[in-house]
Amino acid sequence: MDSSRKPALEIETEYLLSSRPAAQMNAEQMLKADRRYWGIETGLHLRLDVIAGEDRSRVRTRNAVMNLAVIRRAVVSLAVHWIGHCQDQRQATMSGFYDSMSAQGGHKAFKLVTVSKPAWLPDC
Repeated sequence: MDSSRKPALEIETEYLLSSRPAAQMNAEQMLKADRRYWGIETGLHLRLDVIAGEDRSRVRTRNAVMNLAVIRRAVVSLAVHWIGHCQDQRQATMSGFYDSMSAQGGHKAFKLVTVSKPAWLPDC
């Protein structure tokens, strides 16, 4: 334990809501479920909210909302893959991905969506 950290002054109680009965989940299972939830929230949702501006979107037409959601998730998926293969670790961020795709007047992004097989995308 870090000696510079002070011990908690009081015990905090956290309440978790679940559709499962309490008898079906012990404390360890609840903790795992809570961590899994926050892993999703800080992973995909944070990227969608902060980087892709999903929360700021004022689009209200049902089809447009769905189309933009699919496009945003596809971009995040490509970005995560790109980040994993990025040679420069300082650039290996969502912002770095957007900067890279907007380079050369957006030609890199256009090539990404029009080429039949991007060189950096491995065979599956």
